[in-house]
Amino acid sequence: MGVLSEQPAPAGKETPPYHKALAWNLPEGTTAAPSEGAAVAPTLRDPAEKPGETTGRIPAGKLTLADFVRLVMTNNQQIQAQKAQWGIQKAEMEKARGIFEPRLVSSLQLEDRSQRNTAEESASRQFTLTYEERNWDFSAAVQGLLPTGGQIQLGYDYRRLSNTLTRTLTDEEREYQMFLGITLTQPLLKNAGIAVTMSGIRVAEAESQVAFQEYRQELMRIVGETAARYWNFYQAQEKLRMREESLRVAEQILQDSEERFRIGKMARTEVLEAKAGVISRLALRSEARQEHLEAVNRLRTLVSMAGERGTAPLEAGDSPKAETSVPDLQAMRQRAFRLRPEYLAAQKKIERAGLKVAYARNQRWPELDLKASFGLNGLDFSRGDSWEQIEDSRFDDWSIGLELNLPLLGNRAGASELEKANLEKKRALLMLKAIEVELTNGIDTAVHNVQSAAEQVDYAGDVVEIHKQLLDAEIARLEAGKSNSRLVLEKEENYRKAQEASLKNLVNLQKALVSLEVAGGMSLVNHGVELMEVEL
Repeated sequence: MGVLSEQPAPAGKETPPYHKALAWNLPEGTTAAPSEGAAVAPTLRDPAEKPGETTGRIPAGKLTLADFVRLVMTNNQQIQAQKAQWGIQKAEMEKARGIFEPRLVSSLQLEDRSQRNTAEESASRQFTLTYEERNWDFSAAVQGLLPTGGQIQLGYDYRRLSNTLTRTLTDEEREYQMFLGITLTQPLLKNAGIAVTMSGIRVAEAESQVAFQEYRQELMRIVGETAARYWNFYQAQEKLRMREESLRVAEQILQDSEERFRIGKMARTEVLEAKAGVISRLALRSEARQEHLEAVNRLRTLVSMAGERGTAPLEAGDSPKAETSVPDLQAMRQRAFRLRPEYLAAQKKIERAGLKVAYARNQRWPELDLKASFGLNGLDFSRGDSWEQIEDSRFDDWSIGLELNLPLLGNRAGASELEKANLEKKRALLMLKAIEVELTNGIDTAVHNVQSAAEQVDYAGDVVEIHKQLLDAEIARLEAGKSNSRLVLEKEENYRKAQEASLKNLVNLQKALVSLEVAGGMSLVNHGVELMEVEL
């Protein structure tokens, strides 16, 4: 009657022997089924989901890391919020580009006036006692900003005049006055030049790029957290399975001890020790179930769903790998500087600060504007005749000149703005240097963490093998009647603890590899969610 003999498996399931189930190489595609009474993994279901309705959720059954990452990318609200912030900055960029959009300015006004003339007004108005007028005034102009910073306007004015003097002097009911012309105001010092005019657009573009890198940074953080939580879930899953198996073994030892006590081959104290072993493992299984539930809830949080406990199990479909390779540090640093979003964002911030410095330098100049206009006039007693005068260019109207606006105390506001812009650029350069140092040291730390974790995995594997041999030897002694249930349970407990420690080290290695991916800027590329076009 072997203590660790195989138990009958439920129909359609395979329950491996104890040694095989807890062997060191089990994580490579184990198919062990939970024993009777094992914890059932909660499903992750949206409470608002109706029966029969399919929504984005964590599916029951085996879940691979790649599938889980895609699910998180679709449903995580922190990612969506950061993406919305990027959208806001893109909208600001489009708003800044709108400065070159031409505008139509139009007005229509009716004047109706009747008054008595003063003596002076009567003398100037043909000695009439009253004055009446009824005028229509319409104007329309298209105006816009030139890349050089100049304001240009093409306008048309139309006035229909009807008053007492018109009727008295000309015997006509009304006059038609028109003007068609163009005006230009071109800055020559302050606000002059394409670079200054485009500075607002270029700053907005840089801020949009910063927001894009912040979005990538949030993606990278969430992807790293997703992978870490996935491996924590795997650890909780395997830990629960190990404790279920340990409980099964303790229950079988208790059953064997009771049988031996019944036939007088074992003392009652050994039966009590076997019972104590079962009870302690029940407590450990309860603890593992709680840890497993907490791990599932952490997965739920990443997909922004408050699920409910269901009946279908959730299982990690990927197993951790113990093999690692030493990366090329120099190549990893170069990739990190091309891919790490905080570094790329810092470069864009320097570019933005440089644009602000150039603009602030220009704003220290005095305002010297060239103003010019050219137009054609028309005035007659009919609309057609008045417009014909414009077409014939009979009465032209032009002007050109300069306008100076000079602060008398040296433009203290402009000087302060330039000083502020220079300090912002200096701060951006210092932040870039700090990020370079942080990235370099972070990569070095991540590489050594992977190497250290790999060493601990090897050591833990050796410890597991030693405790397995000790347990096998103690089982053989028990079968020969030279041991007791307490010693077997102690050796089994030591073996289980060694396996849990080995599992923890293996998961720590996976998380160290995740940290290395993040440090090297490769996490988005490796998980297929990179947003940039990159050459590796």
